[in-house]
Amino acid sequence: MYQLYSNPRSPYSKRVHIYLLFRNLPYETIPVALEKLENRKKPFIQINPYGKVPVLHDEGFYLAESSAIIRYLEEKHSFDPPFFSKEIQSRALLNQAINRCESEFCFPGSVLYFAKKFVPEEKWDKNRMKDSMKRIGRHLDILEGILESNNYLHQNQFGFLEILYAPFLNQIELMEIKLPPQVEKWNKRVLSEESVVSALND
Repeated sequence: MYQLYSNPRSPYSKRVHIYLLFRNLPYETIPVALEKLENRKKPFIQINPYGKVPVLHDEGFYLAESSAIIRYLEEKHSFDPPFFSKEIQSRALLNQAINRCESEFCFPGSVLYFAKKFVPEEKWDKNRMKDSMKRIGRHLDILEGILESNNYLHQNQFGFLEILYAPFLNQIELMEIKLPPQVEKWNKRVLSEESVVSALND
């Protein structure tokens, strides 16, 4: 059985929980108390010297970074239909979209999320937060164009991208971002997916 080192407040951990539930893969959760700095102490720091969750343990093999974990499990189990098409250009477009998700939505979203969750307002870097909001807004406008003719972002089915976005969409109110109409409908579809509901409410 897989073991997943995670923290319930970590959106990156939530991604892997969603994936494991979506693919019905049995696993055990090993909590890492970030508030007690367990991620910076032994034994966890020996597992991941960067001190970040999530980390997957698969029979002596340890793997960090949420998107890498999901890719690994997806390739290992050869699900049908797969998230990654056998067609090279389709895979390339998905990889492009994954990179844009991380750089243009999740990273700036993390800036806003962690500031508002864990930093006193008087210590906020407001210029950085404002820039993050602009990046997210521009990104959502681009997604709006895709979603005008699709229910989902890749191959018109719930998949890898929705799993990456879901924990951050769940915190969209903290970002104070107004969603374009088609993005708002997509957001509701994503957050109503059974595996997403189960993981985010756990």
